[in-house]
Amino acid sequence: MDWSFIASLFWKLSLGVLLLALTALAGYLCAAIGSLRDSLNSIRNTLNSTENIINQEIGVLVTDVDKTVKEVNKELPQLLQNLSGLTASLQTISDSEIRATAHNIQEMSGALNQSLQQLEELVQKASNFSGQTIEQATFFRNQLAVSLTEVISLWQGIKAGWDSFTSAHQPSASEENAEEDTASAEVSNE
Repeated sequence: MDWSFIASLFWKLSLGVLLLALTALAGYLCAAIGSLRDSLNSIRNTLNSTENIINQEIGVLVTDVDKTVKEVNKELPQLLQNLSGLTASLQTISDSEIRATAHNIQEMSGALNQSLQQLEELVQKASNFSGQTIEQATFFRNQLAVSLTEVISLWQGIKAGWDSFTSAHQPSASEENAEEDTASAEVSNE
């Protein structure tokens, strides 16, 4: 065996394995690039369809907005005129009615406050009069009670004195019986 033949065989086998590995790597790279290309095509198609949908929707939306703006532009002068008229009417109402009503409310509040003060004074006077009346009634009741007590005491004293006087001058029952017996005896003796 010749070493050069073995070396040549080893070299050829190594080179063959290397070429097979490079071929497999190239095939893998081609497949990966093809897959990447398919993914990019899919993304491009998705973006195109999204762009078409957005363009259609935005186109419809822009058309609707354009119609709305045209309608608003047609009606805007009338709307502004109505708004100006409304503002003028509100100003007129404010000047004529609200201010007059506010003035009337202020006058009524002043009159009401004055009436409340007069009512408070009247209540105060009635309260003072009621208190004084109660004090006077209490005073006269106390004076009358004292006077009645004195009159009743005087009457009881007079009655007791009269009873005492009459009982002292009236003969007792046994004396009356004795006097009657004596008078009867004298009458029978005659």
